Amino acid sequence: MLHKCANPDCPIPFRSLREGKLFLAETFPSDLNTAFDGTRRKLRRREHFWLCDVCSAHFTLRFDTTLGMLTVPLTERTNTRFVTQAAGRVS
Repeated sequence: MLHKCANPDCPIPFRSLREGKLFLAETFPSDLNTAFDGTRRKLRRREHFWLCDVCSAHFTLRFDTTLGMLTVPLTERTNTRFVTQAAGRVS
């Protein structure tokens, strides 16, 4: 269940799909021993992430296999100090 904006610096709670931008990401287990099921197919987990209206005007989300979900500025002109990690903060 989505609780709040995926930007860890933003406290806006999730209330409606009409506001902001919804993302669907396929993630893989971090433990390589559990990455395959009995038929040797890779197990994937689908997770939803949401950016509020304000954050989605300035950021997008990018999944990194090592760091998890990251908020990334839409343009290079945006100050890079606002690139933040959101992995593990959205349920």
